[in-house]
Amino acid sequence: MKRWQYRVEIYAGPTLGWVNITADVRGSLSITRGRSGEGYRADPGKCGFRLDNRTGRYSPRNPLSDLYGLIGKNTLVRVSAGPIGGSLVGRFFGEIPSWPPRWSLSGADRYVDLDAAGLLRRFRQGDQPVLSPMRRTIEGSNPVAYWPGEDGELSGQAGAATSGLSPLVASGSVEFKPVENYTFAASSTVFGTTALADLAAGGKLSARLSADATAATAGGPWTVHTAILVDNLGTLSGDVVLLEWTTNGGTYTRWQIKVTTTARTQLVGITSAGASTLLIDHPSASPTFHHFAGSASVSGGTVTARLQTSNGVNLTTTFAGSLGGVTSVTVNATGVTSSSPMPAGHVAVWVAAPIPVAIVGATDSYGTFVRESRRSNLGEAAVDRLIRLAAEIGLDLDAAPADPGHVSRMNVQLAASTTSAIDDAIAVDGGLLYESRDSGALAYRTRSELYNQTPVAIAYAGQTGEPFDPVDDADDVRNSITVERRDGSSARAVQLTGPLAAAVPPDGVGIYTTSETLNLLDDGELGDQAGHRLRLGTVDEPRYPAITVQLSAPDWVAAPTLRAQLLALDVGGVLEVAGPPVWVSGRVRTLVTGYTETIDEFLWSITFNGPPASPWDVAEAGGPQRAAGEGSTLAANLTSTGTVVTLSNTVANGPWTWDPTDYPLDVRVGGEQVRADAPGTVLNPTTAWFETSTAGYVAAGSTLTWQAAGRPGTPHGAARVNPDGVTAVGGIYSPAIAATAGTAYRITGWVRADTATVQISMAVDWQTSGGVYISTSFGTVTALPVGVWTPLVLVATAPATTGLAVPRGRHQGTPAASATWRISEFTLVADSTATGSGAFQRLSCSASGRGVNGSQRAWPTGTDVNVWLPAVAAL
Repeated sequence: MKRWQYRVEIYAGPTLGWVNITADVRGSLSITRGRSGEGYRADPGKCGFRLDNRTGRYSPRNPLSDLYGLIGKNTLVRVSAGPIGGSLVGRFFGEIPSWPPRWSLSGADRYVDLDAAGLLRRFRQGDQPVLSPMRRTIEGSNPVAYWPGEDGELSGQAGAATSGLSPLVASGSVEFKPVENYTFAASSTVFGTTALADLAAGGKLSARLSADATAATAGGPWTVHTAILVDNLGTLSGDVVLLEWTTNGGTYTRWQIKVTTTARTQLVGITSAGASTLLIDHPSASPTFHHFAGSASVSGGTVTARLQTSNGVNLTTTFAGSLGGVTSVTVNATGVTSSSPMPAGHVAVWVAAPIPVAIVGATDSYGTFVRESRRSNLGEAAVDRLIRLAAEIGLDLDAAPADPGHVSRMNVQLAASTTSAIDDAIAVDGGLLYESRDSGALAYRTRSELYNQTPVAIAYAGQTGEPFDPVDDADDVRNSITVERRDGSSARAVQLTGPLAAAVPPDGVGIYTTSETLNLLDDGELGDQAGHRLRLGTVDEPRYPAITVQLSAPDWVAAPTLRAQLLALDVGGVLEVAGPPVWVSGRVRTLVTGYTETIDEFLWSITFNGPPASPWDVAEAGGPQRAAGEGSTLAANLTSTGTVVTLSNTVANGPWTWDPTDYPLDVRVGGEQVRADAPGTVLNPTTAWFETSTAGYVAAGSTLTWQAAGRPGTPHGAARVNPDGVTAVGGIYSPAIAATAGTAYRITGWVRADTATVQISMAVDWQTSGGVYISTSFGTVTALPVGVWTPLVLVATAPATTGLAVPRGRHQGTPAASATWRISEFTLVADSTATGSGAFQRLSCSASGRGVNGSQRAWPTGTDVNVWLPAVAAL
């Protein structure tokens, strides 16, 4: 019986658009996405399938094909799939790099085996150029003409970075130098360029624009720009025309940006007759490497001219007139000399006004000032750098901003290939880069998005298939981590305790060392970065390179909502397998970093891979209590059916939490998941949880009924108290519990009013061992709000001659008969704050709290005990 359908489409140009070729697909589809190993780089996605080509339709050079001239190298393809008769969801988007023909020896069968790939395949092919921050930013802004001026020391010209453009010709004495050879580079600023042309000896750089560039700028808008250092402190031989450009018409046919020896910055327009007009005059200039840009645009016969510099000049003027297209540019047009270096470069022309790149720093969305590319983007958030780098090379990148509490900032952006620069940013942030399966664009999950995710939970029985392969080896162990800051300090983090400690076996596994150099803004984050990597490298859980689901299995066919959640699960999500067999120790909870799926009409299987997700469960203010209890061990044997976990823990960690709102609390005892339902030794363990009835409890001035569902988030039941409407005081009495005179006890009950506010308190009646009443201790009366479960706690000391205690949940004020209320988790424990193995070094559970993960057994004294899913501080 056919159960699944898929659709394969190729893009055949704007006329035909997306063409459905599903009818020609033979057999199954195989799709792989994400990454299979560690590291920052995702592997290019893959989609393989076979096309029937007996008609020759899929031979790109076949003139008889209706797709002739429309398919070829890197034809776009998209794949979607879903149940028969249901909606389809996107599973792959990529490119078909080749259409290799295949045939049988007889020629009767002809087909094409296609291996489509994601964007990353093409992006990573070839040797990528090493680009400076300034060049990368300017090129990414699509200028119609651009000359970086970062040429080598033997150059006699400045090569163009835009296709079809002549170089900037050097005339006079021009010397190209690496930036470190200029004296200005000795300042604390690291400028975002690799080399520049020194014009100090009166040299010039000039070029004519291509006809296409001139046509594009005709009539405006346009911006002409250079970056140059001019020292205005008496080192110039005269006023310097930093940049001059000509146009093929307009009110002014020659334009100049000048810096005078009197420290003024000016924009000048010159007519075809040679008449000069001072358009903008700014009374300052700064002796450092700056952007200088002149822009113009026309609206309704009015020209707006603008002068911008990176030292704060941003002035406009208007005049009635017109604009021509830019025809030529010259740097240091009058050949002025300087007794100090005059490095220049990054000459660019845009069809835009004002300049379309940032030439001054700005405050980012997190409230921090970040430098511009001229100063190497110093202080930029790692996620922002990643997004910007992708945009500068025209890559679509779907990425959310970082959580403001988890922003990692970067030092100067160095000249590097795009791949290296992107890897640098990902290494600092620590997220996941992958390809979108819906659009083919790149996508990125920030580090903060990986924290504390709600997993897609599936059942081991009926919802998993083969392979289901845990790996529990030391290949990924890294227990000695050194993180260095590029050109800065370093920090080391070492695992000192536990099974994966850097200690000689059996006290550990030995030393597994690694180091990483990060381009961090400062040294302050080094320790946290090292600790984060140590946490990732010392997870004492198996990893799962293969968790398979077979969507054709009966349990999946009957669970369409869960199936939709699973199909929505993507790279960076979390998959959890509930109820694994007893021989699987630990929680099966994986951070999905990749998967492979196979789809045909009858079967649909997905095999997920990834490391354990537990390192990404971090502490949150106001979040659940999951502080690690490292160093805790069993202080007494725990039998296979025991319900009291007796602990011995380090003085440094102190006692485990007594706050009732922290329970239930999942605890790891050896390899068993135990749900601790309350702190301390619960002295009424068989009756505290109302799991099946209210047996043994007595009502006063009311009646009792059992409720199967107690407090949400717990498996416990509840007792509902129905007041009789006439008795002033009533409630519920617990069975008598053995107690010791002079001992402090803690009585806890979780209570909830059903229909109206009720006055409730905890109380305890003290009796002799023969059942003779001695006295009553009363807790604080609370006006119980409707519908809200509230913990009420009474701490009281048993008086002399006490042998029995009768805890009570007590209402007062003659509540109406309709004012029912409920009580759950009604416990009595001995109260103690002793260190070592005191009351709060014991945890109690109901019978159902043992073996939550299916692994229930006896555990000896000394067995490690910890929170099942410890939350650690986030990076």
